[in-house]
Amino acid sequence: MPLSGKCPGARMASASKGEGSRAARPRLRGFDPVKLADEIEKRVVKGELRKYYRFRGSRFYGGSAVGDVVGCNLRCAFCWTGRPRDDLRLGFFVSPEESYRRLTEIASSRRYRYVRLSGGEPTIGFQHLRKLLELIEQDGRFTFILETNGVLLGARPGYVKALAGLRRLHVRVSIKACSPDLFALITGARPEFFEYPIRAIRYLADYGVSFHVALFAAFGSEECWARLLERLAEEAGPEALEGVEVEPLVLYQPARRRLRLLGLKPRFSYEPG
Repeated sequence: MPLSGKCPGARMASASKGEGSRAARPRLRGFDPVKLADEIEKRVVKGELRKYYRFRGSRFYGGSAVGDVVGCNLRCAFCWTGRPRDDLRLGFFVSPEESYRRLTEIASSRRYRYVRLSGGEPTIGFQHLRKLLELIEQDGRFTFILETNGVLLGARPGYVKALAGLRRLHVRVSIKACSPDLFALITGARPEFFEYPIRAIRYLADYGVSFHVALFAAFGSEECWARLLERLAEEAGPEALEGVEVEPLVLYQPARRRLRLLGLKPRFSYEPG
């Protein structure tokens, strides 16, 4: 599957210190993103029904149909989503069948090859996700790109096992930071949960699930990211580094506001186009 982006070659700035660090101290105490996912699920999932807030077409991956879901178990400072990430009152419940219908109608009408869920964390409400993937698999016309932060896949290898054998699935694991402390600062979660996306990548490799790694490399030094890449190769084999994507920081207004409050200054970023 062709994917853009290579490993970062330019030097990247570390998270700023001083006033920004003081502002971020409450976040460094952190939360458990696995427990948070379970709490969110109680609000956005009813059996196989899952809360969405819109369906749309997107230019990413050369064109993809997107269902934006409500709720995420990380609080990334650079997130573009805005209210639907945190305000679980928003949105409407959708069955896997209805999501499949809407996604494939968009993809068919625009001749897209890919469908995906975005906006929140798609692995929250795994029963809904698994049924939707089965429908895409049976259809056979499209590839489903599972964009995930990897925390639940790392916490629950049974989820990864349930994905094994799906030929119309490709998983994109987004690595938010290159070290536990930076992960805690950026996501608000406890530092030890930095390990969970790495575990997810190992499980995906072990179960033979198609995947690639996306690095959110706007923060952290080049040396820090190099160490992480070495770790990924050790954990999941050198093949895990094939097609590594550098995830861009797009300064949508929610991201700009959060980064300013934390005193974080990215090494590179892009304005919304």
